[in-house]
Amino acid sequence: MLCKTPLRIAAALALCLSSGPLAAQDPVVNFSPEDAEMSAAIEEARSHLDFVLARLTTDDGGLHPALNLKARLPVDHFDVDDEVIWVEHVALSEDGRFTGKLANDPAYLPGLSLGDTVSFERDQIADWSVLSTDGRMYGHYTTRVMLPHLSRSEAEQVGDLLSPDPIPEAWR
Repeated sequence: MLCKTPLRIAAALALCLSSGPLAAQDPVVNFSPEDAEMSAAIEEARSHLDFVLARLTTDDGGLHPALNLKARLPVDHFDVDDEVIWVEHVALSEDGRFTGKLANDPAYLPGLSLGDTVSFERDQIADWSVLSTDGRMYGHYTTRVMLPHLSRSEAEQVGDLLSPDPIPEAWR
């Protein structure tokens, strides 16, 4: 049996709509760890992570609040190894660990819910997101792969929030 890793799309909506938690109706899209398209999206997002972190580290060493990270958090579930979920209000500690608040209600992390603090290592990062001043979201490599797996209305709504290119033009 293949383990499936749930990847959540919810933060894409929650980041821009800010009308309260959308977690109750958030879809969970499962991908096999062997899914080539999702693996490539994660690899591409991670290949830009150093650059993104360098651009969004503040003068005092903090991380800009427009940055969110998608982290692979281990779970204890019979057919799921990890839940990959968006984390907002991200901080980087001196020991190199990231902490932040869950941007969605998790599906497979009992005892945790939207807004709870989690901690993770750099190698657990699967994606990144930057919310621009015009309301467009950059990054979201995994979200872009999930669009065809959503309902048409969900895909259109989320797609409208994504920037045409994952990297801001000013960064190229």
